[in-house]
Amino acid sequence: IPILQAAQAVAKRPLSLYASPWTSPVWMKTNGAMTGRGTLKGSPGDKYHRAWAKYFIRFLDEYAKHNLTFWAVTAGNEPTAGEIVFYPFQCLGFTAEQQRDFIARDLGPALANSSHRHVQLIILDDQRVMLPYWAEVVSPHSGCPGPTAIPQPWAVVTLLSYQVLKDPVAASYISGIGIHWYLDFLAPIDLTLSITHHLFPDYFLLSTEASTGSYFWE
Repeated sequence: IPILQAAQAVAKRPLSLYASPWTSPVWMKTNGAMTGRGTLKGSPGDKYHRAWAKYFIRFLDEYAKHNLTFWAVTAGNEPTAGEIVFYPFQCLGFTAEQQRDFIARDLGPALANSSHRHVQLIILDDQRVMLPYWAEVVSPHSGCPGPTAIPQPWAVVTLLSYQVLKDPVAASYISGIGIHWYLDFLAPIDLTLSITHHLFPDYFLLSTEASTGSYFWE
């Protein structure tokens, strides 16, 4: 908080801050640990998911007391990491479908019914190799365009990704898609970012994390 306040004091315009939680408290998790493979207990709409959504609001409330407001939050940092056994960093696993339902039933309504309803909600916050699949899960669009409607080489990828049902409720709470760069060598831009932007031009694409090297082992 002091660092953010110091930065704000010398900034020529208000800072655009975003927050990204890495894990929930361990009492909410299936593995009872900060690291390793684990998800929230139960299912979206239950007491654990509602409680986790309330943590987002409490976080924003507490920072606001220090005159620090946020432009955006992500639904969670690298949700696929929480599906990896023995993962060494803090993580909380979500599939795309679980994140969709958590947003639709818990996080989205919690933000919308709070004083932080202006805060943008970012999905994925993970490797771009997950796109466009992850975005398709929360898309408000209900139909799959034919192969001739989308320029090659996007058509085949699009047809595969449209196998997942879309949820307009979740989509109504979402503003953008966060991406990391550690697996970019596995994910050509034309088959990930370009196709995602083509399909969902109303959602922004934002690089939300990068480290010293662009490979996960660096």
